[in-house]
Amino acid sequence: MSKKTVLENGTRIVTESIPEFRSCTLGAWVSTGSRFETEEDAGIAHFTEHLLFKGTTRRSAYEIAKEMDSIGGQLNAFTEKERTCFYARVLDQHVPIAIDIIFDMLRNSLLDPKEVEREKSVILEEIKMIEDSPDDLAGHRFTRALWPGHAIGRPIIGYRDSVQGMTSEKLRHFLTNRYGGPNLMIAAAGQVDHDQFVELVRTHLDGYPVGDFVPDFDAPRPEGTNQVFQKDCEQAYVCYGGRGPHTTDPRRYSFLVLDAVMGGSMSSRLFQEIREKRGLAYSVGTYQYTYTDVGLFAVHAGTSAKSVEELLDATDEILHNVIKDGLTPEELRRSKELLKGNLALGLESTSMRMLRLARGHLNHGRLIPVEEVLDAIERTTHEDVVALAEEFFDPSRFSFTILGPVDSVRGVEAQPVQSSDLRTSAELKEVLS
Repeated sequence: MSKKTVLENGTRIVTESIPEFRSCTLGAWVSTGSRFETEEDAGIAHFTEHLLFKGTTRRSAYEIAKEMDSIGGQLNAFTEKERTCFYARVLDQHVPIAIDIIFDMLRNSLLDPKEVEREKSVILEEIKMIEDSPDDLAGHRFTRALWPGHAIGRPIIGYRDSVQGMTSEKLRHFLTNRYGGPNLMIAAAGQVDHDQFVELVRTHLDGYPVGDFVPDFDAPRPEGTNQVFQKDCEQAYVCYGGRGPHTTDPRRYSFLVLDAVMGGSMSSRLFQEIREKRGLAYSVGTYQYTYTDVGLFAVHAGTSAKSVEELLDATDEILHNVIKDGLTPEELRRSKELLKGNLALGLESTSMRMLRLARGHLNHGRLIPVEEVLDAIERTTHEDVVALAEEFFDPSRFSFTILGPVDSVRGVEAQPVQSSDLRTSAELKEVLS
């Protein structure tokens, strides 16, 4: 059972009580991410997330880690395009300690200039790691080309020049402005009593900054540009796709059914045809990103340079066959059972329950009951799937990004890559112009 309370300062508290569990996962969700950054401050949400672990007025970085270890808990965080989350998983009796640590980080972080300089080196190494990972790099370039000139297409981590430009003052202003009460949601799932949890959170909110940031959703128009980048590596990495459903699209569950058939498992059409029958790739599948007002659907694969065009042609054929012939009854049944099984397995984890609880309230204003999700999946018809394929699988609306030891693909000449799109924003503009 889930409950929601909105405090006087606008902070939302949502809980899902699961009496049979001993653990509780709680998360502090801030409605800010890389989508709401400027070009020159790209990566500041991610940088701030890192810095909040580097010490407060009450605890050093080591003491934060030691205190969490001493209760057998887990503490972590992540930054997305539209949100940032700090979360902890602990036994129920240690929830007050976990909440105290998280709010200490949110309210009292030092943002020490020395730590800022040290963290720059860490994040720059993270950028180098992405640069050395051709599949990650191809994905970054594909997303950027799909939404050119829009913040949602930029990498969450930022660029080298924007990371190097971070200062303690910038981060302090960002924290005060973006992490205000109305922009904050606290979610907890597991062994938790809602009323007690609300009072616990309330004790940490006296004098908490209000902030004046309001997320501005300026919907980008997907464009997409075919790109080929030459890089010295063993395989060519392929991202091929276009727009997909957004987070609140009423057809999103039906699209999940379609996606599961296409590339969601080892029995999917892409895996069976591209890998098992034609031997064109070891790794092949699909992925989706869904945001408030836009979405992305893409096929990803790694293949030999000589097989890139054959792989693209085979993918077009597979996509077209769904539009032309639809799915078999067995495929429709199997994909539904796959999704329902994955959902059921996720319900056994308080971490997954917390994520589901928070995203439900952030995206839809409520926790969508499991029965409602299962019913939406089960009600998906053959006609629903074909209609979605006709809308989203039109190859004429797809674009590709290829990165690897290739000279040209489908008439697009390869550009030599000396650095990634994470090096500097100026270099990126030059590459995409």
